[in-house]
Amino acid sequence: MDKNKENGPSKFAVPPFASDDEIWIKILEVLTPSEQLEASRSKSEFNDPYVGGKEIIVKRSDYSDIAVALLSEVSDVGDEWAIYREL
Repeated sequence: MDKNKENGPSKFAVPPFASDDEIWIKILEVLTPSEQLEASRSKSEFNDPYVGGKEIIVKRSDYSDIAVALLSEVSDVGDEWAIYREL
């Protein structure tokens, strides 16, 4: 992983109206192998903090945070997400 990627958010896109399962799979693809193994979907939080907003707090089984994924842009061709890792 290059240093620019470590300092800024990672990004990914999903089709419009993607399911939580589809979004979770894309999140896992962006995480490192060790983060993928630690990520617990059942402990993670899927939130709608405001109208039109969506966030997923990726957590380990002990409820500690790995990253937060935020819906950053919605368009007819797909939704863009940004993932911010915990430091």
